[in-house]
Amino acid sequence: MFGANKVSNIVENAIKSNNNVNVEVAENGKINLSSLLLGILVVLVINLVLGPWLWNNIARRLIPSLGKARWYDTVALAVLLGLIIPCC
Repeated sequence: MFGANKVSNIVENAIKSNNNVNVEVAENGKINLSSLLLGILVVLVINLVLGPWLWNNIARRLIPSLGKARWYDTVALAVLLGLIIPCC
């Protein structure tokens, strides 16, 4: 969803837009950066709310040997999987 190359391009364009004289290009870069940050925030909140619930109520029923998960367990798992399996 948020590949490292895509994120770095958006951040780089936002930095360039601050030095740009063209107002339209600068606004477009700021909109891209803010939409990226909002998207990451939404994914993080969904993971914080639904991640432990899904783990504790669904995954533990399917695999009884799994332990109880807290909010940081599911966030760490998402970060680890994002590093191991890049999407783009």
